[in-house]
Amino acid sequence: MATKKSQSKAQAKPAAMPQASAGMDSRTTWRWVYVLGGLVAALAGAFSFENQFLTWALMLVGILVGWFYGDTEDLTNTGVRYLLLAAVYNALATVPAVGTIITGFVGGFLGFLGPMMLALLLRWFWNSVVSRMM
Repeated sequence: MATKKSQSKAQAKPAAMPQASAGMDSRTTWRWVYVLGGLVAALAGAFSFENQFLTWALMLVGILVGWFYGDTEDLTNTGVRYLLLAAVYNALATVPAVGTIITGFVGGFLGFLGPMMLALLLRWFWNSVVSRMM
């Protein structure tokens, strides 16, 4: 039977907490950059806000997110989702009852995903084709 003394010693030692790796923190950061960039682009598209600085900044953020956050193993599914969203955007543009806000929201998000998909495709090409030739 355990005594109070042995129980208190066992409780006195704190369990070692697992430390988060730097890769996990970086992945989380890029996930938030992706979410916030997509939201800003979608809202700018929804309210027809046009600013050249914002356009270039969102394009740069999309490229960086595609390069550092995108998953080249899931490129086919990501590409299909992108093409599906483009088809939905074109379908929404032909329906006047939907309105400009929803169409602009989808269009803004699609505009953010374009540079991201391009960077993801370039990274996949580099990893699977160019790096094998070296």
